[in-house]
Amino acid sequence: MPIYVGQPCSSCGRILTKTDDIVVCPECGSPYHRDCYISEGRCTNTHLHETGESWQPTVDNSQAENKKIICPNCGAENEFGATFCCNCGAPVNMEKVSGGYQGANTGNNQNPYGNGRYQNGGYQNGNYQNQNNNYQNQNGYGRPYGNPYMGGMRGGFPFYGNGAYSADYAIGNHTVAEYSDYVGSNSPYFIPKFVRFENGKKWSFNFSAFFFPHIYFFYRKMIREGAVMLLLTALFSIPTLIYYMYAYGIIGEAIVSTTSFAVIYNVCSIFSYVLSIFAGLFANYIYYRKAKSDLDSIKNGVVEYNSQREALMTKGGTSMAYAVGSVVALTVIFFAIMIIVVMVASGESTV
Repeated sequence: MPIYVGQPCSSCGRILTKTDDIVVCPECGSPYHRDCYISEGRCTNTHLHETGESWQPTVDNSQAENKKIICPNCGAENEFGATFCCNCGAPVNMEKVSGGYQGANTGNNQNPYGNGRYQNGGYQNGNYQNQNNNYQNQNGYGRPYGNPYMGGMRGGFPFYGNGAYSADYAIGNHTVAEYSDYVGSNSPYFIPKFVRFENGKKWSFNFSAFFFPHIYFFYRKMIREGAVMLLLTALFSIPTLIYYMYAYGIIGEAIVSTTSFAVIYNVCSIFSYVLSIFAGLFANYIYYRKAKSDLDSIKNGVVEYNSQREALMTKGGTSMAYAVGSVVALTVIFFAIMIIVVMVASGESTV
């Protein structure tokens, strides 16, 4: 609950920290340690209830003098008048963000006693159900429109210490919103990885690419890379295909009984595993490089915003047609190889 970190508990007066179990009064928004609230049995700021006012944070005069404010989420320094952190996008001034603490949805403002009357800073039933009707995609800090790319999780995901990624969070020369338009519905999976790659990392494991290398590349519209994977998959599969032709009686043992075939079979099997491992480890990075290149090209060539978005979604996304086409293409290659092998085997048998 970063918006209350650094503020005094309304009961004991001790400063609230990130590791504390913090709860707030559902009426006025006053923060407490859970134990303190339970011990009090009520909110101590009854005067706020009587006047209808909401609790306000204590201003740190030393920060005001230095004109800096420390982000409670990542620790970065911001100008004192800033609303959101310049590094991670988390709010550093909730009063500006939500117009006061009372209505802010912190994603953790549960009933202090742990029962079900209040949930996520609002009533489960009644007029206050689904508070985010007025603030679409309101994230865990109460920031309107702050994070529409994290699969509906209001607080986002704390990947690699960066907290939730807002729409305007920069990944190199492009934003989360732009990459999300390009990637499509699976952006919550890719965005954190793109951040890692931009910071110098080059691998992250992708199980789909590991098990189905060429299909995955074509599915993600990486045609050139998919074609290379398709040809290598076909090449390394030839000895296995020949062996199965022998096992099912399509050809005789003349080819498979040689020492050279055994060596080629083992080498191709090893290369096939290496290819799968390579695809699993680096498919996401290769996709990031393609996405970055496509975004550069589209943004340089298309000026109007809506046209840019349409171009990004058309160029990116997925294609089931390409994936199915790659399966058909590999099947055709296998049939061609089988015909050639049968012809070679027939020629050797007649000799």
